[in-house]
Amino acid sequence: MSWLTNVDKDGNVDWFGVKRATDWHTDSPYEDEPPRLAILHAKEVPSSKGGTMFADMRAAYDALSGEMKQRLAGMVGLHGRHDGPAGVRLYKGDPDQRIDKAYPEKARPAVVTHPMTGRPILFVNPLHTHGFQGMPRDEAWTLIEELAEHSTQNRFVYYHQWRVGDLLMWDELATMHRGAGDYRPDERRILLRTIVYSS
Repeated sequence: MSWLTNVDKDGNVDWFGVKRATDWHTDSPYEDEPPRLAILHAKEVPSSKGGTMFADMRAAYDALSGEMKQRLAGMVGLHGRHDGPAGVRLYKGDPDQRIDKAYPEKARPAVVTHPMTGRPILFVNPLHTHGFQGMPRDEAWTLIEELAEHSTQNRFVYYHQWRVGDLLMWDELATMHRGAGDYRPDERRILLRTIVYSS
């Protein structure tokens, strides 16, 4: 469990908290065991907007061209803390990124199979996926951003408008998400996050 908040220890709105997690990602694909579920509980929310957006990565995969599906078959994505193309942009100017330990690179298939439904899922996100095995970085980043643009079309995205007390749970494997970052930067936003692992 952890707090997702833009409020610092002195009660002031913190710039890092405002921009944190405002680009598309799946939580912690760089961990030894990626999470299966996540839960957010809204404690304080902005007066308007300030929502969380979710992209259905099953539907995004289904809508890929046959050529792209064939290209991705067997490809292996490389995941790190915040070193994908979006991560480098998002955390520029915050070199320590408030990381308290090292996160070795993790290799994951670019397309995974859901353990319950058997559906294929596009498992590439622009915050943490920084490359593909055997592919030059520039080419990999171009592909990562192309897949992110495809996956975040309006037809695949749900925007959740928070109300105090809301409790929202999602499948980490089958979705990407982001804080919309569309509220006034002087307003408080505090949510309690729970990450659930399979074991």
